[in-house]
Amino acid sequence: MTLTLEAVKAAIESGELDNDLGALNTSVESRLAALRSTKKATDFGIGDRVRFNNSCGTRYLVGEYARVTGMKRTKIVVQLEKPMGRFARYTPTGTESANITVPISIVDPA
Repeated sequence: MTLTLEAVKAAIESGELDNDLGALNTSVESRLAALRSTKKATDFGIGDRVRFNNSCGTRYLVGEYARVTGMKRTKIVVQLEKPMGRFARYTPTGTESANITVPISIVDPA
């Protein structure tokens, strides 16, 4: 039996898996931790969309999306899709995101 993402999402949203949500969450978090430990900066490319995960120390960034704009040896440079906080730059033409150099452990591919 092959499960699709749509089928799993539908089962969760309908409440069919309510008794198993804790176990599902534990499995997902374990898998994400395993994937994060094997990531390298080269796994990302310019233009890739990423999402800040729970390892990010700046709590208001957790769950926010950004685009990769540059590469360092072991880190990546991103710009927020919705500039906020200390990373927002206000210009006469609008609000822009500052370049943020981040360790790859605090972002996941989106």
